[in-house]
Amino acid sequence: MAVVGICMLLAVVICGRAWAQAAPAAPAPSEPVAASTGGEWSFRRCTATLSDDPDGARDYAEDWQSHGGGLEAEQCDAMAQMELGDVATAATMLDHLAHVTDWSSPRQAGTQASADTALALSRRAGLAEQAARAWQADDSPRQALDSAAYGLTLRPDDAALKLVYARVAVELGQPARAVETLTPLPGSQMERDEALVARAAAWRQMGRIDKGMADINAALKDMPDNGAALLERGILYQRQGLMEAARADWQDVVAVAPDSDEADLARQDLSLLETDPEAP
Repeated sequence: MAVVGICMLLAVVICGRAWAQAAPAAPAPSEPVAASTGGEWSFRRCTATLSDDPDGARDYAEDWQSHGGGLEAEQCDAMAQMELGDVATAATMLDHLAHVTDWSSPRQAGTQASADTALALSRRAGLAEQAARAWQADDSPRQALDSAAYGLTLRPDDAALKLVYARVAVELGQPARAVETLTPLPGSQMERDEALVARAAAWRQMGRIDKGMADINAALKDMPDNGAALLERGILYQRQGLMEAARADWQDVVAVAPDSDEADLARQDLSLLETDPEAP
């Protein structure tokens, strides 16, 4: 039977590139985009038009790197590659950046890295999470697990990293590892509910349908129209032999989020249910 879809991938915003319109009396070397417009190179400028113009963002990032943009320029380049569909390249770049120390100051060639600040560690953990999600999008769960695991060495209590790690562990058939990672549950309600859905899938893989049902019902109490939670509960009902209850949940998934990945999985489950209504 289909398992709960892993949703998630990166939500980024980008800004556009302004080109110089100088008219010098004689040909002159090209100058940095930011300098020609009177502005400064920045990560915000680089990412401002990512979703609308990823090619422009990539060009900006490459120009920025050629003018000493450093790690932030590389990160923007990776994000542009992700938007352009080259997720394997993006994942590799993001994973590399997560391993680079000393994000607190620009790195010069030949200089030795200093100890990371708390802010730099947080940023590197975020890059590891982005890398893990990119590996997921590339259908490379083992690399995703490695990236998430590395991120957790930087920020062991990071709820988002724990969630990605647990979801990939379930995908790889390592449910006990997922349960351990998500226990205890995160403190915030939104993170807690997402963790409950992931942990329910892990309990199901372990044959603990009772625990899975307890987790999924707790999540649905807070978010009754959540497609991933409804999909998972339908699978749990199906494992209990409650086919009509499973059908109702899967139909609800299609109704509340018809264009989602979860809806596609629910349609597959409904089709299988029509083919063999008594299948466990």
